[in-house]
Amino acid sequence: MTASALFSAAGSGALSRAASGIVAKAARGFQVFRIDGYSLTGHLPGGKRITSPPFAVGGRNWYMDLYPNGADASRDDDSDAISVFLRLCGQNNTERVRAQYKFSLLDAAGNAAYELPPATATLQCLGHVQSQLSRYQWEESENPACGYDEFITKEELERRRDSLLKDDRLAVRCDVAVVQLETLNVAPKENNHHASRHDDGDWDYSDWEGAPEPRRRRQQRPPLDDQEYVRRCLSKSQGRRG
Repeated sequence: MTASALFSAAGSGALSRAASGIVAKAARGFQVFRIDGYSLTGHLPGGKRITSPPFAVGGRNWYMDLYPNGADASRDDDSDAISVFLRLCGQNNTERVRAQYKFSLLDAAGNAAYELPPATATLQCLGHVQSQLSRYQWEESENPACGYDEFITKEELERRRDSLLKDDRLAVRCDVAVVQLETLNVAPKENNHHASRHDDGDWDYSDWEGAPEPRRRRQQRPPLDDQEYVRRCLSKSQGRRG
């Protein structure tokens, strides 16, 4: 039997056909994390983080972690800089997501008064936010968070107090962008009932269950051939499904 024998063999049943599609879209979002009474956070130990509520981008939950005295919990003295990180959280600990992110500090008018350029990283879920692990205890291969050990020095933050710490309030914005995949329904609608054709060219549907009497029968379109089926799959306008 040749390799193509099964394809050319006559079948006893109807041909099974299916079509599916995926569309890749850019999903973007941000969160503004406001901390009032920020000067008091200077009394927190190194490695102690302040975590934002979750925010959703691309169908996933993200958290922002801010360390007022740096992320290194092994230091006895205070860090000279503030650390900020973006974290991906969820139930699926094997999921890896590539994301673009950007952190900025806002002035009282909501404008970015201090920011670093956008960066890209691949993150992996670590579980729920209740985890108290510091960044320095995570395995490097896990990449559960991305960000900056030294986002802004305390000296620089104090120098810009009038714009960044007005009324003793710090506002951090984190922008996130990911690729989101959505399912498309591209299969054309088909007439799945069996039909036979008379010699005069009319289609007979009398074998349908509940088919109308012959005198009330009306002509139906014949089933799509394979070429037309594929053509309609490729030409169908995007229609998102679930």
